[in-house]
Amino acid sequence: MTTIDLKVGDLISFKPVGFGNEDWSNPGIVLEQYLAPDDELWVVYVDGMKCVVHNNEHYEFMHLTSS
Repeated sequence: MTTIDLKVGDLISFKPVGFGNEDWSNPGIVLEQYLAPDDELWVVYVDGMKCVVHNNEHYEFMHLTSS
């Protein structure tokens, strides 16, 4: 499992692995983290809604700013 160092307060963009450069999400702020067996789940506020993303091999992340 490949992970990056996300923290609450980080401004990020994300996309599923294998998608094109035009598929990055709009900027979103990391609100909280959930720890689950064999997984890291992050709640990100983006486009006026809360999204849950997995910090694993299914998503790519780009730090825009770090907390």
